[in-house]
Amino acid sequence: MIINQEVLKKITNLDGQTCFGCGANNAIGLHMEFLTDDQRVYSFVTVPEAMAGWDQTVHGGIISTMLDEIMGWTVIYLLKKIGVTKTMTVEFMKPLSVGKRLTVIGAIQEIQSERQVLVTGEIYSDEETLCAKAQGTFAAMSAQTAVRLGVMRDQYMRGFLPILHQKVEE
Repeated sequence: MIINQEVLKKITNLDGQTCFGCGANNAIGLHMEFLTDDQRVYSFVTVPEAMAGWDQTVHGGIISTMLDEIMGWTVIYLLKKIGVTKTMTVEFMKPLSVGKRLTVIGAIQEIQSERQVLVTGEIYSDEETLCAKAQGTFAAMSAQTAVRLGVMRDQYMRGFLPILHQKVEE
């Protein structure tokens, strides 16, 4: 797995975000940040010891959270829509260690309709071994629809709109 980090650009997140996966203002969260090459979305994460399952192994729920988060941000950035998880299947292939740098990658697999997309996520160990992967079906919607459906409040949506309008290079 070769990732040319020099071409990756940072995806801006909402100031004051408290999301467990990506919120910089969540004291107990993962603090995931996202980068892109405009084809995929990437995050480089070091999971703290407090999120271990067995001994020094990352808890399966944390692995699932990272995969869900990368797939959601893949929908946000690449499709310019709010992505809400409908289904997600995770395959745990090898253990991941806390305190080690992990590489998390999201990609659009298939746009099934205007409102539904199939997304993939992968997590690689610091040795670049594929350790977990997921496939998810996401409901893709405008921010306004997300407000109407109760996914987010209107005030939050207004702050999030600039995030949805970040430019994907053509």
